[in-house]
Amino acid sequence: MEQITSERVRTWLPKREQSAHKGDFGRLLIVAGSRGMMGAAVLCCRAAFRSGAGLVAACCDPALFSDVHAGVPEATCVAREGVNLSRYDAAAAGPGLGVNFTNWETVCRLLRGFSGPLVLDADALNCLSEYGIPPSEEMACSLVITPHAGEAARLVNAMNLQGLSPVRPVDISADRERFGLLLAKNLNAVCVMKGARSLVCGPDGTVYENTTGNPGMATGGSGDVLTGMIGSLAGQLAAQGASPEEAAKRAAVLGVYLHGLAGDLAAKVWGESGLMARDLADFAALALKSLA
Repeated sequence: MEQITSERVRTWLPKREQSAHKGDFGRLLIVAGSRGMMGAAVLCCRAAFRSGAGLVAACCDPALFSDVHAGVPEATCVAREGVNLSRYDAAAAGPGLGVNFTNWETVCRLLRGFSGPLVLDADALNCLSEYGIPPSEEMACSLVITPHAGEAARLVNAMNLQGLSPVRPVDISADRERFGLLLAKNLNAVCVMKGARSLVCGPDGTVYENTTGNPGMATGGSGDVLTGMIGSLAGQLAAQGASPEEAAKRAAVLGVYLHGLAGDLAAKVWGESGLMARDLADFAALALKSLA
């Protein structure tokens, strides 16, 4: 197991040349939000911009476009029907999405039809657990999943990876490395096992352990921010020439480190008890600045 340190992440940060334009920093598609849950989409988009994304498109119900425009005026909006996936360097899905068959179909279209790095979190993972997981050989993307213990347990049980013995979230928390590697191998994905000292598990058996973060980050919306950060970093790396697989791996490692560092910087200002997810999104920029 390798510790994620500032020395490691500095070597993997996307470049920012003086002559660069917004296309050099990635076009990110974020499939997120539903009625009553648009805050998750806004946090995800905001974190993506604060982490350096050049362009961010929120993919949601057109009736909810105004929520995105009010919360993140820098983002554009696209409807889920007929979205042109080839326009984007990376994609992310799940925050505030809702669990239903229609959203499962959307997630499966991304898995099968998008050829870049794809980050799945929250209800994107829950949709797969509920309605079925396509075989990894059918997936065109380079997949990153970011489950907490409950989402990981549902995935393990849905894939029957433990036989007849159902896995509980407490079992996942007690053995995160084993279950993270199990999910990574069976999904051919980079698996971020969220929690204190998050683990990044690769399908090749590599494991990275995060060294940043604090208990104040245990608050609603924190995972939505992480999804936006990883998606943003993956898009930047892919736009600058990294292969989808390499962009996915490096973005996951960078994302968990910078997410935790943003929390540490924000806690110095607000304290751990008063920390909010929006603070993490905004302090992501300062976390990047501290490493540049």
